Amino acid sequence: MTERADPASLEIAPDTAALRATGNWRVVELGMAWLTALLQARIGPAPASGAEQSAASARLAYDAERDRLRRDGLPVAFDQLSAMFGLSPFEEDICLLAMAARVDETVAALFGSRGGGPSHPPLHLALRLFSGMRGEAALAAHLCFGPGAPLRRFGLLMVDEPGGIDSLSPLVLEESVARFLMGDASLAPRVAACLTPLPPVPTAAAQQQAAQALGRRIRSVDAMELRGPAGSGRRSIAAQAMAQLGLPLFELRPPRPDADPATLRQTLIALSRAARLHGFAVLVDAARVRRLAAPDNREAANETIAALVAALDCTCVLIEEEARETSAGLLAIEVPPLGDRDRLEVWREVAPGADETLLGEVAAQFPLAPEEIAQVAAAVPSFARGPLWAACRERARGSTDELGDRVSPHYGWDDIVLPDDTLNDLRAIAGQARHRAKVYGNWGFGDRLVRNTGITALFAGPSGVGKTMAAEVICRDLDLDLLRIDLSGVVSKYIGETEKNLKRVFDAAERAGAVLFFDEADALFGKRSEVKDSHDRYANIEVSYLLQRMESYGGLAILATNMKTHLDPAFLRRLRYVVDLPFPDSASRRRIWQRAFPPEAPTVGLDFEALARLDVPGGNIVVIAVNAAFLAAGEGLPISMVHVARAARSEFRKLDREFRMPNPTEVRRGP
Repeated sequence: MTERADPASLEIAPDTAALRATGNWRVVELGMAWLTALLQARIGPAPASGAEQSAASARLAYDAERDRLRRDGLPVAFDQLSAMFGLSPFEEDICLLAMAARVDETVAALFGSRGGGPSHPPLHLALRLFSGMRGEAALAAHLCFGPGAPLRRFGLLMVDEPGGIDSLSPLVLEESVARFLMGDASLAPRVAACLTPLPPVPTAAAQQQAAQALGRRIRSVDAMELRGPAGSGRRSIAAQAMAQLGLPLFELRPPRPDADPATLRQTLIALSRAARLHGFAVLVDAARVRRLAAPDNREAANETIAALVAALDCTCVLIEEEARETSAGLLAIEVPPLGDRDRLEVWREVAPGADETLLGEVAAQFPLAPEEIAQVAAAVPSFARGPLWAACRERARGSTDELGDRVSPHYGWDDIVLPDDTLNDLRAIAGQARHRAKVYGNWGFGDRLVRNTGITALFAGPSGVGKTMAAEVICRDLDLDLLRIDLSGVVSKYIGETEKNLKRVFDAAERAGAVLFFDEADALFGKRSEVKDSHDRYANIEVSYLLQRMESYGGLAILATNMKTHLDPAFLRRLRYVVDLPFPDSASRRRIWQRAFPPEAPTVGLDFEALARLDVPGGNIVVIAVNAAFLAAGEGLPISMVHVARAARSEFRKLDREFRMPNPTEVRRGP
C-alpha cells in the first residue's frame, strides 16, 4: 500500500521513514552496481570478457532486493513511482540512470566530464543502454520523452530545452523524486509552503451524503466541484471524502497576484508531482483565490481559478458558492446549507459532555462550518458558557468591518430609561433571540416556520430618544456584536448594485452571528412608488428584494427610523416587532439627568427637578452633561448649574431652538 503523507507534519512517521530509507537505499546501491556493469559491458571500444554476464547478475541482485522488500511488507519506492505515474519498465530504468549523477560518482564518471565534474547521461546513451532490452523499439522509446509522457508531464526529468529535447539532451532526475527513491518521503519546502492541512472532522448526516457521493465519483475523474454556501461544511465534506480514499487533503494557498507565471507553473507541476508521489489531494477555494488574485476584476479572477484547476494534474476539489464559468467541465455536487440541528450534531461530536442547552444556543447563534466548530472545540479552555460563547463569537466575526461599524455594546438595562411597556418589548426581543434554539429546535416550531425564523424589529421615534442605545442594550444582554450598517455604502445609483450590497450585508451578518442594525431605515425601506419610469421600477424591485431577504434572514435585525409613516406598509406587516420609543416625559427626563453624571464626577447644586423641565430627549441630555463637564474642568470647578446652563444654551442653538432656564434664580455663578 502506498505510504501516505501525515497531514500534521507533511512527513511519514519517523520509524517507518527509517525502515524505508534503509531498504530503498540498498535498492539504489544495487541499481547503481547494475548500471556500472551495464555501462562497462555496452559502452567503450573493448568490453571486458564476461561483462554481459556480470551485468545480468547485478540486475538479478537488484530485482531480488526489491522482491525481498515486498515480501517483508515494506514499501518499494520504485514500485510506487511506477504505479503513481504509470511508468513502463523502460521509463523506470531511465529514472534510475538519471539519478546516477546525484548518488554515485563512479557511475557518473562513466558518462564523461564537463567542467571538471561528472555530467548527466545524454538521451542517446539511455536509448543505447535500454532500447530493445525488453523489446522496446527505438521509436517507442523516443515517445517516452514526449511533452505529454509521464517523465516530462510531471517533471520527473528536469528537461528545459527551448528547442525541444534531442539525443544530446542531459537526463537529470528531479531532486525530490531522487530523494523519494532513496527513502526520503518529506515534501519539498516550496511545495509544503503552499499547502495547509485539512484533517477530516465530524459532519452532520446531510453532509455525509455529499461526502460519500464525492468519494464515489472522484475515483474516475481528477477534479470535481463542491458547490454550496459559505459555512455549509464544504471543506469537511472534501476531507471526509478523501479520507475514505486514503488521501489526506491539503488546501492550496492562493498565489500572489504578482507571482511570476513561469515560477507559478513550475510550482504547480511540483505540487501535482508531490500529490501523486506522496498520495494526497488538493483543495482550491475559489473565493479565496478570487479575493487575492483579482478582487476588482471578476473575469480575470475566474480565468486564474480555471487555470489553477487545469494545471493541477492530481486529485483536486474546487469549492464554489454558486455556478460560475470556472466550473465548466467539472462534475459538481451540490452541498445543502447547514441548519441549527446539523451544527448541533457536530457540536455533540466535538464537545462530548458539554451542556446540551448551551450547545444548542451556540449552534443556533453562530453559523460555523464543521471545521470551524472543531477548531473552536480544540482551542477553547473549557466548555463552560463564558469561554465557549466568547470563542464562538470571536471565530464567527470574520471580516465585517468593510460592511459596517462593529459596535461592542456598553449599555445595560439599568442605563436606559423607557416606559415599562417599551422595556418589556425590548426584553421580549432579547428573549426570542436567546431561546431560539429551544423553541425552534426542541419544541418543533422550526418545522412550522419554514422561512421566517429570524427576528426583525423596528425601533421608531424622534431623534435622541434612545433607539441606538436600545439596540446596544439588547446586544449586551445577548453578548453579541452590533453591526451598524452605513447606508451610504449600501445604496447605489447603479441598477442591481444595491441588491448585491444588501446580500453581502445580510450574509456577512448571519455568518458573524451579529445583530444587524440599520439606522435611518426609512431611506432604504421606503414606500414603493407608482411606476412612472425605469427608476421607479428598479427602486420598487430593491424594496421587494429587501422584503424577501428580511423574511429569510436567520438572525436578529433591528431597524431604526425617525419617520415611521414613511415606511412601506407591506414591510411593516412582515416585522416581528414594532417598538415605539416615546419622547421622555418629565419624570423620565429627571432619571436621565441623574444618570448622565457619573458618581465619580464632582458636582455641586444640580437641580434635577429644574433640569427635567428642559424639553429635550435623552440623547441631547447626555451631550449637555458631557459639554458641561468639560466647561467645569476648564475652570477647575465642580459641575454646577451654570455650566449646565451654558452647555444647554449651546445645544439649543444647535437645534435652532430658543433656550430658557426653567428656574433662572437657581443658576448662580460658581459653587
